[in-house]
Parts: sequence; structure tokens; C-alpha cells
Amino acid sequence: MKLRIARGVIENGVRRLNRKRRLLVPQRRLPRYLSTGLLVVALAGSGSQIVVDRLHALPADAAFRLDDSVTTVEQLDHRVQLLGALYGVQRPSDPAKVDQFTRDSAKAVAVSTILDRAAADQGIVIADKTASDQLDKVISQSYPGGRQEFVTKLGQLGVSEQDVLDEIKRQLANAQLYDSVTKGAAPVTDDDVAKAFQDRKQQMVRPEARDLRNIVVGTEAEAQQVLQRLRSGTDFAAVAGQTSLDQSTKDKGGDLGPMTADQLDKAYADAAFKAPAGTVFGPVQTQNGWNIGQVVSVTPAAPLTFDQVKDQLKTQLANERKSALWNSWLAGRIKAAGVQYADTYRPADPDAPPADLP
Repeated sequence: MKLRIARGVIENGVRRLNRKRRLLVPQRRLPRYLSTGLLVVALAGSGSQIVVDRLHALPADAAFRLDDSVTTVEQLDHRVQLLGALYGVQRPSDPAKVDQFTRDSAKAVAVSTILDRAAADQGIVIADKTASDQLDKVISQSYPGGRQEFVTKLGQLGVSEQDVLDEIKRQLANAQLYDSVTKGAAPVTDDDVAKAFQDRKQQMVRPEARDLRNIVVGTEAEAQQVLQRLRSGTDFAAVAGQTSLDQSTKDKGGDLGPMTADQLDKAYADAAFKAPAGTVFGPVQTQNGWNIGQVVSVTPAAPLTFDQVKDQLKTQLANERKSALWNSWLAGRIKAAGVQYADTYRPADPDAPPADLP
């Protein structure tokens, strides 16, 4: 969870700067007997304000400015491209969603920059070897072909290994920052857990789970071909092994194992949890490509006992208390930073912490 503190995103991409700039001198209603000399001074002050506004205007290629540091559109696009390589963040194909994505991305990157500065203020430094070791873990877990597959993928995405290492350092630094900010959270007692169980008893349910298999392809046309083969009786595992782009599951017949709806992309979950057991569904487009799924079996929802959930509930309560401290602290940092956005990048609620940072 800590390593996700500085994301988010991509779910879910800073400051309502529609406020008018303040004049250098507070405005007052001038009395009618104001002398000509004072009028000249007042008019001169007004002209000075116009000059100040022009001096503080963003450059034409700027996405936002934080203090005297300007992040250009090109720099923002590169960061979003990097997040796409690491976390699957992608620009939506629906034109109606592009504007929201653009504003959310700018806010997320601006807040990430604020966090970078806060970590530096606290003397948090991530060693090169620590970041390199973390990258090795990512490669071993996510790239069956090893480092060569990883390097090839970076080349396809236009991202360097140093970009990735810098992003890993950022995530690790923000994890330490989160620990520092939230260390004062009140401890959770057994009484707190018992009360929370009673208050949330309706939520204490093991959600429905579905054992799923999945095939990922690059285009809708390919997905339709796969669907046609499956509906004509071709074995799902065989088709997955032949066609799926998901290297982590193709050699296992596309097996995802038991999944709950909240573990899946919403569009995919909607389709998977409407399909009867034993049937195929799709095509469904997600950030990973076009998907054809199969529901192998269904495990119905069931209520949970206190003993089954008490440890998880205690952890959840502790995280909620830490999150409250973090969000309050972060909101203060964001507001104090006074990020200035270009019009097309200004988010709807600039002062609120984003739900998920990059």
C-alpha cells in the first residue's frame, strides 16, 4: 500500500486556482474628495498590477508552475508515459475522457513534486543500490524473459532504465515520508475492533468470488476471432497458450484463479460477474488490451464471523487513522504550495489530495 501513496494515479491522476490575484494594496472605496495626486498614485498602482500579472503568467508551453519551477507539457507527457510503462496508466481512447485525464495527470504530477520536496526537507534519501535491488525484484516478478525482455520493453515505450530507477526512488522515499507523517496515529484497541465489527457488520461479508481464465490480445478483431474459436468448442487453455499476450498466465491456460470484483478492472468485472459459470464473456477492453474471459466456477458471498475478520479489521482501522493524518497533512502542503496551472491543465479541485498519486 505504501508504494502506492505517490501514484494514482493513474485511479482515480490540484488546486482550484480560479481565485482572483490579490492587488499589491487592498482595494477600498475611494472617498469623493480624493485629490488628483492620490488618483495618480492609485492609477499607477493599477498599472503595476498589470505588469505583475504579466510577469507571473505561465510560459506558453507550461502545464503548471510550482514556486519558480515550471513543468512543461513535454515534461508532463514524459512522466505520464513513464507511469504507463510502470503502472499501466494510459490515456483514454474516448475523446470525452481525455480532458479529465489531462487535468488529473497534471494534478497528480504536481502533488508528486510537492511530496518529493517534503521528503527532501526531511532528509529522506534512497540509495542507488536500494533502488537497483527493488528494480531487480520487479524484473524477476514481472518479466519472464529477464532483463533483456525488460530493456526491450523500455525501448518500445521510449523510457530509459534511469527513468525507472528515479521513479522507484520516488516511491520508496514517499513510503518513508508516509511512515514519518503517520507515526503519531492513535493505536487501535480491542474495544475499537469490537465496536467497528458491530458498526460494519453488514459489510463483514466474504464477497462472491469467481475462478476465472483470461486471454489478452491486441485488437478487437483478434478478440472476436478468439471468441469465435472458443464458442465453436476449441479448448480455452489451448487458445490462451497460442494467442494470449499475458506472459504471466498464457502458459497456465490463462488461469487467473479466484477473483473478487474489486480486484478487477470495472468493465471486466461487470462482464465477468454477469456471465454464468462455465461460459465465456467479452471482448472487454482494459488498459492491458482486449480480453476474452471464462468463468470456471462461482463461490457465493457469505457472512464472516468476528474471529475471521478481527485481525484484518484491526489493520484496516489502523490504516484509516494513518490515512486521515496523511490526507490532512497533504491537503495543507498542497494548499501552501499554491500550484499555478495552465487553463487546460487546471483540475476541478486543486486543493484536495488526489485519490491516487503517480
